[in-house]
Amino acid sequence: MAISTIGASALDSGVAQLGKNLIINGAMTVAQRGTSFTGLGTAAAYTLDRWKLDINGSPEARVTITQDTDVPSGQSFASSLKIDVTTAESAVASNETFHVFQNIEAQNLQLLAYNTASAKTMALSFWFKSPKSGTHCVTIDNQDGGSTYIREFTVASADTWEKHSVTFPGDTAAGINNDNGTGLTLIFPLINGTTYHGTANTWTGSGTQWSTSNQQNLLDNTANNIYITGVQLEVGSVSRDFEHEDYGTTLAKCLRYYWLKDMNNPRHFTGGYETSSGNGTSPPYTFPQVMRAAPTITWNGTYQLVENGAVADTTITVAGTYIEVSTACMNVVSGSISNGGYYGVTKLSGTCTVEHDAEL
Repeated sequence: MAISTIGASALDSGVAQLGKNLIINGAMTVAQRGTSFTGLGTAAAYTLDRWKLDINGSPEARVTITQDTDVPSGQSFASSLKIDVTTAESAVASNETFHVFQNIEAQNLQLLAYNTASAKTMALSFWFKSPKSGTHCVTIDNQDGGSTYIREFTVASADTWEKHSVTFPGDTAAGINNDNGTGLTLIFPLINGTTYHGTANTWTGSGTQWSTSNQQNLLDNTANNIYITGVQLEVGSVSRDFEHEDYGTTLAKCLRYYWLKDMNNPRHFTGGYETSSGNGTSPPYTFPQVMRAAPTITWNGTYQLVENGAVADTTITVAGTYIEVSTACMNVVSGSISNGGYYGVTKLSGTCTVEHDAEL
């Protein structure tokens, strides 16, 4: 039987590749922090997993970001990221920006061979529903190299799902560090003041040029809604069909950067023993995924101390300690912890969750 070969052109024109998407949660399916984020516009904030809203200056605009079910028909998407303008931006000041973005870990980008003559082109495709027709921008920011590349795309019909595809040539003059920091950032500007304007279709060295002067103000009316889904960034000059993943695969990727442990069902989180007067430390508990870096751990809600099957203290303080990339211990401060005694921690009141944050 003859063995056929597949040429490079075929590989660049739609043949499926496992793990080709450099973007995580491009189908907006994972939302550990919640499905609705209101009053955004005063500070940067993560929303759906891996997607963050960034703010510069003091824009008037305020938005609500939600995980929405408005999706392109017949494209197998279940969710989109919706930006609902709740306070309009009447005039954009020169130092104001407002954009949705995702940071990409640098060590996952070494295949791009930036800062060499072999730097690789990337193809970006995404579905976008805008309240305005006309010119919009999308930008790659090489944060290690301090350079940006702006591409314009044209929305043909307002309030209509449209698929857009652009390419970004490799950056031959600036590299990406081989570490666990931010390598590239993919940016969707919503407003962008003149301080941050640049020229399309060229790598520029300022690192703060995120749109051309043609970028529209998408936040100028409280009737405006912007939707994004199906974001795929891949090596090559041709955008291929979106690589749909099962939910578990996408969640596992997100857990490297953020893990929210639900403590709202009354149960022990873990046990521990007194280590010093009024302090107790648990054995290490294991994260579901090795995280990008030792996370910041935040205990939300109110907890109680349980000893020998009975509540011993309802005024305890809980925090993470001995934190590594894959494990941490729980430290409890309570005057009720007996010398050498064994204890557990359960929910007392409020929305009880434990955040493990190692985002870029």
